[in-house]
Amino acid sequence: MQSNGNVKKYLELNDKYVKDAEECLIKGDYTQASEKLWGATVTVAKAIAAQRKKTIKSHEGIGAFLAQVARELKDENINNIHLIAEGLHQNFYENIAPPDTVKKGAKTIKQFVTRMRNRYFLTTGK
Repeated sequence: MQSNGNVKKYLELNDKYVKDAEECLIKGDYTQASEKLWGATVTVAKAIAAQRKKTIKSHEGIGAFLAQVARELKDENINNIHLIAEGLHQNFYENIAPPDTVKKGAKTIKQFVTRMRNRYFLTTGK
């Protein structure tokens, strides 16, 4: 089934982006870490969407889908996490966020990714 293939693809990309972000943080490359953290947020959202046989193809689509997940889980914090991820994505282009801001964002995004993977994909063994 195609959607299962997409779920796997997005979860593999998610693993890569989280790992890459951690490596960038260690190196002090905060602009690259910012973009990898954005990618980690997007790929976990796309994996959840693919599991539901939905496709997300835009920034607005990511925001709308995460808002839907927030409503379903009754967790307004998911909308805040999306805003943090958007800020990190902007930092990739602008390089304006202080290192501590990127590090705090990384912690928040990694916790979110873990929580979403545990909630939606625990049976995948990840």
